[in-house]
Amino acid sequence: MVNYHWGDVRTSVGSYSHSILITTSTLKVLEENIVRSGRMKLRLTFKILTFLFFFNSHANENFREITVTSSKLLDEQLTGATTHVLDEEFIKAYPNDSLVQIISRLPGIEFKSLYGTGFGAKESIDIRGFADAAKSNTLILLNGQRLSNIDASFVDFTTMPVSSIKRIEIIKGGSAGVLYGSNATAGAVNIITDQFIKDKDSFGASTAFGSFGQFEASFSGSKVFENFSVSSNANYSKADGYRRNNELRQQNANLEINSQVNKDTLLHFNITGDKQFMGLPGVVAINGWPDTTTDYYKIDRRRSATLADFATSNGAKAFYSIIHQLETNKEVIIDGSYRFNHSEGFFTTGVTDTKLNSVSLNPKIKISNKFLGRSLEIISGIDSQYTYYDSDRMASDGFPTKQIYKFSDSNLGLYFNSDLLLTKNLRIGLGARYQGNWLKASDSVGPASGAGKDFEDSLTFEPLYAYHFGIENNFDQYGTLFGRISKTFRYPNVDERIGALGFSVPHDFKMNSQISNDFELGHKIKYKKLSISNSFYYMKIRGEIYFDAVDFLNKNLPATKRYGFESLLTFKPIDKITISNSFDVIKAKLREGPNYKGNEIPGIPSMTNKFNIDLSLLDGITLFANVNYRGSSRLINDTKNFQIKNPEFVLTNIGIKGNLKGLDYSLIGYNVTNKKYYRYGVGSASAYNSASVYPMPEFTLFGKISKRF
Repeated sequence: MVNYHWGDVRTSVGSYSHSILITTSTLKVLEENIVRSGRMKLRLTFKILTFLFFFNSHANENFREITVTSSKLLDEQLTGATTHVLDEEFIKAYPNDSLVQIISRLPGIEFKSLYGTGFGAKESIDIRGFADAAKSNTLILLNGQRLSNIDASFVDFTTMPVSSIKRIEIIKGGSAGVLYGSNATAGAVNIITDQFIKDKDSFGASTAFGSFGQFEASFSGSKVFENFSVSSNANYSKADGYRRNNELRQQNANLEINSQVNKDTLLHFNITGDKQFMGLPGVVAINGWPDTTTDYYKIDRRRSATLADFATSNGAKAFYSIIHQLETNKEVIIDGSYRFNHSEGFFTTGVTDTKLNSVSLNPKIKISNKFLGRSLEIISGIDSQYTYYDSDRMASDGFPTKQIYKFSDSNLGLYFNSDLLLTKNLRIGLGARYQGNWLKASDSVGPASGAGKDFEDSLTFEPLYAYHFGIENNFDQYGTLFGRISKTFRYPNVDERIGALGFSVPHDFKMNSQISNDFELGHKIKYKKLSISNSFYYMKIRGEIYFDAVDFLNKNLPATKRYGFESLLTFKPIDKITISNSFDVIKAKLREGPNYKGNEIPGIPSMTNKFNIDLSLLDGITLFANVNYRGSSRLINDTKNFQIKNPEFVLTNIGIKGNLKGLDYSLIGYNVTNKKYYRYGVGSASAYNSASVYPMPEFTLFGKISKRF
């Protein structure tokens, strides 16, 4: 039988462990280059996999059951790295929060929100302070498959039904790049849904409602057959928005099939579709456009500078996973995905029409074994992905095209990671990745620009590598000491290559890749009902990719550094009270450069603290409160560090949740002190005390009711 379970799923707050259009000629050129440049690498790949496959093939009866999930972690950890595993209990403890907000309760993780519309729309995760570039430095995955795109677009968290999420794995730091490759400089977030045959037929429904016209209705159901189950869910969300011209309409649908094909093989298939409309209110100016002497933020926080701007998005995703258990200690997983997204932006300054198609195939093998009498676990595999990007830019809807960008982006990576238990208390981890990127790009300047220029880059190949070495030792009652070193990389995204040059100017798409070296030291201890974990990290980056508003260019910055301290505490003095607190301090600075040496990198709060308390006073009734502090930060664009700062703020939220006769309910008041604040602001590169900001809502109410049948 296939042994599938979730292992030691942690239940404490913060659960902390260390523990399309593709032409025939394009495809032909791609194939020829891959074969020519990668023949030796592919031979090496299969030799390594063959060795791992046959390595000590006799199973040991005492080995633990292999955890069948879409996870690349070994024993739910990346040795020496800060690894958080959030289980169902943790996720369900915050029924009113978006998925992004739930993840951001951990130390060292912030979220970016431009509008505060709710439901996670246009929100993004920022691990360890990358601000505007966070979407390209924090990798987001669903069941081990990439959701982060090759451009700077948002990952749409609203398309993921929270009710189907089994767990969330967060790996902080560049060590995540060994497992997942590019875009994991800051870390990776892997959202894992329930991929196993359901226990019984079920049906669920929920509705949510809140201030500013927030409404959501969702339905889900599962049907169990002899050796497989079919599940589906659908939801509709809408909101008027806090600001004018900020309406949201979202529709999602999901179909999932889980099957036990035979006693050793499990199959998972999932297909989703989504559709979104969102009004774009633009910025609110502080002594900026259109009047440099007027503070519109004080006069009318809810105003819209762009009453006609809006964006639409339509997408579909298909994921599959085949898990085959060869022996008690060997497991082969073949998974992959196809993603399509068509997004359009309608602005007063122009229209964008972008299509993105992406296909991936990722075979891997997991082995639990003995090496020189010691417990050894290994995961190794091949990651391959092909993405085709096609974007048209025009002056207005229906007008001739000004510029057309086409990218074909291919990645092929070989990786392994190992976890060796040397003694009962000492564990080491070692991993490496070698990855190649093939890129072909073209820029067609259309007749609407008054020019006929074209630029087409030949197929280029860039190989890079990453490594991870981690160690941890358990000192029994004195806790566990851990540490790691790593190197990782990221390739520039499409929008960074295109830059901000005007129409009729062809691009050459040249930018260097970003390289990061970092290390981390930490300690965790658990004593009775108290657990504390602390870690310090230091990161040195070469070629950090950043938009410089002074020159209006995307640049590879001179050498930069990041360092910080993170702390997570959970305490349960009695069964009815749970307290948690996460705290972090971060500094991000330029290490070199005649104009910016020693300057802070904009958009990164220097300090954050998140406090939460739950009081279960009566059966079925829990009162809760959380107080969140966010320190000041430099405005985006303020590389010169001369501008005013984003001010610090404290938000207090109070609510009630519970279960009444099988009906789950929750009601929360966000920002009960009616604080006026903004999370994101862009400063003028030349005029002091001039900024463009995105105000967040003051006091709001949000309630939710759900029922399972």
